[in-house]
Amino acid sequence: MFTQEKLQKYLPLSLIGLVSLGLILPQWLGQDVILGSDSIFHYNRFYDAAMQIKNGNISYFISIYGFQQSGRIVNALYGPFFAYFQGLLVLISKNWFGYQLLSRFVLHLFAGLSMFSLLRAAKIRLPISLSLAIFYLTTFSVQYWSIRQGFSSWGAALMSYCLIPIIQLIFEHKVNSVRMALAVALMLQVHVLSALFLVLIYIPFYLYSFVKSSAKLALIWQTFLAVVLAIFLTLNIWAALIFLRQDNKLLDPFINPLMQQNTIDGTATYWLNRPSFLLVLFIIHIFLTLLHWRKITGWEKVAFVTYLGFLLLSTSFFPWQYLLDSGVKFAELIQFPFRFFIPATVLLLLLVGRLLNNLTKSTKLLTLALSIGLVFSMFQVSQFALKKVESADKGQYVLKNSKHVYLFEDYQATRSSLFDSDKSKLLQAVQKATPDYLPIYNDLTGKNTYVLYAHQLILPNVSIEKTLVNNQLTLTWSSRQDQLEALPVVKYERTKLFLNGKELSKGDYQLSELGAVTVQAKKGLNQLMVTYQEPKLFTISLWLTIGTWLITLVFLYFPFIKLTSKG
Repeated sequence: MFTQEKLQKYLPLSLIGLVSLGLILPQWLGQDVILGSDSIFHYNRFYDAAMQIKNGNISYFISIYGFQQSGRIVNALYGPFFAYFQGLLVLISKNWFGYQLLSRFVLHLFAGLSMFSLLRAAKIRLPISLSLAIFYLTTFSVQYWSIRQGFSSWGAALMSYCLIPIIQLIFEHKVNSVRMALAVALMLQVHVLSALFLVLIYIPFYLYSFVKSSAKLALIWQTFLAVVLAIFLTLNIWAALIFLRQDNKLLDPFINPLMQQNTIDGTATYWLNRPSFLLVLFIIHIFLTLLHWRKITGWEKVAFVTYLGFLLLSTSFFPWQYLLDSGVKFAELIQFPFRFFIPATVLLLLLVGRLLNNLTKSTKLLTLALSIGLVFSMFQVSQFALKKVESADKGQYVLKNSKHVYLFEDYQATRSSLFDSDKSKLLQAVQKATPDYLPIYNDLTGKNTYVLYAHQLILPNVSIEKTLVNNQLTLTWSSRQDQLEALPVVKYERTKLFLNGKELSKGDYQLSELGAVTVQAKKGLNQLMVTYQEPKLFTISLWLTIGTWLITLVFLYFPFIKLTSKG
């Protein structure tokens, strides 16, 4: 028999799970796959992690299975722990189609439960919290992964959960050091830019709480503990970044020259009107906020101003182009201003929930309106995805051919690779030149790094065999005579090269602008073995990070363990 307590416990998870399943059902039944512009980059990351786990051959730094087995470094600088989580999803999926369904389902679960937890922490009634949490799944902030494989969606899925410590600060007037540290660390292990957004949201809330607090010294101490713990929980990220930047000059992600256009009032209006019900909530929220401004609490006003700040940053009204032209690093880092609409969406739903929570006389009407909005939003999201699929079918492409995308198979063979249990076939059929984090050894002025990547690390693979020998990346090829051989593999400062059993010193090889290796080959069969020597201090940092996570999680859930042991 279901009591009200059990209903409140299991209903949210059940409904969010059903809706998550419903959102992927059209793709599942239609056996359709949507590959967006970022898909191949992330699929290479996760395939590399998956194969490392499968073969018990962990290479934290260099890619030995993905990215053309080029030995380049990506995951160590891009959500390292979460890359292995995604690798597990890839590993348990039968093929890439299965992974796409599974990853979408997991993403929806994370996003829905995360938003629901935040709204409940903000003391918003169950029906409203559940309705808005389910609606959040249909926003482009979450659907960005489904449509384009934009990784910001994973940050969006967890951001709500990571905001709970700051809401607890508002209501409890103290910093829960462990939970706050875990929230920031979790976001850093997933997506660095989302972690930056999270901290930017924390700041005004924290300042408001600090001013209002009568125990300021205690608040400072609690915050200090949170910062120290967060550093230990992310030591692997900082250590890798410091060692790699110290030893190498790395190529940063591209600077977007069209930032002013990539805004929600420019070429990215779909962030605001897909689904259209989000625009309706936006208008209603503005109207009700102005109408009830005097009744709104102080922290809600802080949330509203913060929300407006992120909303402004996502538009062309903010002088992005001026900052970009002035060489401001922050603007170069952002690339696409529409990303700011993700935290704006999270804050909007939090504020809408609080406003609707106070309209007690209109509960039935609100429930009906939200239900209609939800149904319409789910239908609109499904239709948008189907249009993407239909467009691909008509155009006979899996991923559109572009100046940075290289197709090595025809449409039918490429599409078949998505359903093949050998997941490497897709990554061989479709390859993309994305040179982020490659080492720079020569002046790149006037040179297209995407073209250089393609010619140095993608196209030469035709004549080179790459395998794992004794769990080490090995290139094998045959030369007709003693000659210089340009190889599609990258060397960083700590990369070790062994040609035909002999370790090469600096005078034994040449490096291209992006670190591609040229060696003196002998006539006949040649082998180049590639390894990466991790700094001992990094290894210590990595184990400290893992240990801190384990101890912190045990500490956090110790009351639960203690309670169950008594039973």
